[in-house]
Amino acid sequence: MWIQHIIIALLFFIFTILQNSFLPYFNILGTTPNIVFILFFILIFFDNPSLSTQTLKRKVWNGEGFLVAILAGLFLDMFIDSYFGISITSLIIVYFLQKLIFHFLEKNKEEYFVLNFIIMFSISFILYNLLLYSFSIVFNFEINLGWNLMVNLIHNLIFAIIGFYFYKFFIKEDDSSNQLKLL
Repeated sequence: MWIQHIIIALLFFIFTILQNSFLPYFNILGTTPNIVFILFFILIFFDNPSLSTQTLKRKVWNGEGFLVAILAGLFLDMFIDSYFGISITSLIIVYFLQKLIFHFLEKNKEEYFVLNFIIMFSISFILYNLLLYSFSIVFNFEINLGWNLMVNLIHNLIFAIIGFYFYKFFIKEDDSSNQLKLL
């Protein structure tokens, strides 16, 4: 169990290095994919095996998704020119909103699984950027939120869908517990 958290932390570290050193050379209209956010979203999206009322309380407060939000926010905060903790706070809000939305989509979860992923990723990505923009107004730092938000969303959505299918293909489901395993 603890090895899984170390692997997730290493993945966030590697993705942060790639995002800030390699991917800026391959931008589209000035936007680069936020692969740390994509990894964060994929991990919390697949953290929902069954969300009845009792398991919703257990899954939200068990700390795994919360830890993923803190790790992703920590690595995103390292490269934002602002106060430390803004990305952590934004990702925790996105995490709880995603859990709430997924709770209401429980009945139709399997029918439109890819469509749910695309819609929830889009909502979460826009919310994350709006939260960063709101914090930028309060704490006086610069975040661009303009016409390129939709270009950035589409750019990130392409990588997120690739990550979605990569995760579905390589991470096998355990039929006895109905949960996805990383290792």
